Amino acid sequence: MTWIDLADPLPRSAPEPYTPIEWELGETRSLPSTSGVPDRSFNEVIDARASHREFGFVDDQQLGAFLWLACRTRGVGASELGFDLEHRAAPSAGAIHPIHVVVKRPGDDRWWLYVPRSHRLAEIKHAPAKLAGLFDLSLQVLAGDQAIRFLFLAEPGKTLGKYQNGCSLIWRDAGALVGVMALAATAQGLKFCPLGITGEPWASGLADQGKLVGVGLALLGSAANS
Repeated sequence: MTWIDLADPLPRSAPEPYTPIEWELGETRSLPSTSGVPDRSFNEVIDARASHREFGFVDDQQLGAFLWLACRTRGVGASELGFDLEHRAAPSAGAIHPIHVVVKRPGDDRWWLYVPRSHRLAEIKHAPAKLAGLFDLSLQVLAGDQAIRFLFLAEPGKTLGKYQNGCSLIWRDAGALVGVMALAATAQGLKFCPLGITGEPWASGLADQGKLVGVGLALLGSAANS
């Protein structure tokens, strides 16, 4: 067994300002928010959380409520890093939130960037061709024909502008986000399952070298097929 030591992250004595990626985006779609979300106690949600491998169809209302609860930006603050800090449901080192959530819906070849400040989806141009291999691989790992697929894309430069040896923080951010999404799905009576693959080498091809890296995938579905 080989353990890769990512070293201890340390705040830089002076931040290295970073210019966030400029996405090539097409169509945008607004999402509904929280109406109709079941009211379940936290203890009930914790006890009920489990990963699932069979999924029913998720409609726009369910998807919007899920992303609103788990992923939206709830507040922003100024920083010296070249971009704003954010408050979201999941914890993030330095309030940086370097993980982008990308959505692939069944029956739609396009991949959509979730925009957490405005709670909407934005089509990522050229993604169907660049992520075709990843989509095929994800189907081999877990078919889930009716499931929504999430790709988690890290933008390392955001975190590394503040921290030396910051790679482990990015992985921890991704894990924290997946955990929050799993609990949010349970709270809404939906099914959720993280996949073991990272999304590489396809995910990083969405931007110039080093700007983006895949740090995981997950599936979301309804309980209709139980």
